[in-house]
Amino acid sequence: MKRSLTLTSVMAVFLLLFFCGISGAGGQGADSDLPGFLEGNYSLIGKKPGSDDTYSGSARIRINGDKLEVIRCVGSSRLPAEGSIIPVTSDRISHVKVRWSDEKDQYEALYAIHGDADNYARLSGPYVRMDDQTRFGWELLYVDPNGGPVCR
Repeated sequence: MKRSLTLTSVMAVFLLLFFCGISGAGGQGADSDLPGFLEGNYSLIGKKPGSDDTYSGSARIRINGDKLEVIRCVGSSRLPAEGSIIPVTSDRISHVKVRWSDEKDQYEALYAIHGDADNYARLSGPYVRMDDQTRFGWELLYVDPNGGPVCR
């Protein structure tokens, strides 16, 4: 009796895992909804590369084909940027890579993608000035569900 119950339990677990694997394998995968998850208005805080200077502002991310259109508003500057979702590490974990320039320098950021407690996107990660990639800055972009500043 115990042997058949154990065999039945093992078979039930196997079938459950098998059918869950099949249902998760169809379609385009979990990342197919990622651009929509990222689209929106963000508040941002950051620290400039190689400095203790911090700043705040806002950003807007929109889907434009297979790219992300990013507008960054910091101080009186409105900086258009282009982003993309790329796989990073051997596990191919999705990150957002963004490039922008101001009047004198070009920058590149690599943001890890997180979700906050309310299931809004949160991006955080280092960025560098392209002509000096030895000094890192850091940014955090987060959705303010109460509105917050809007970058237009």
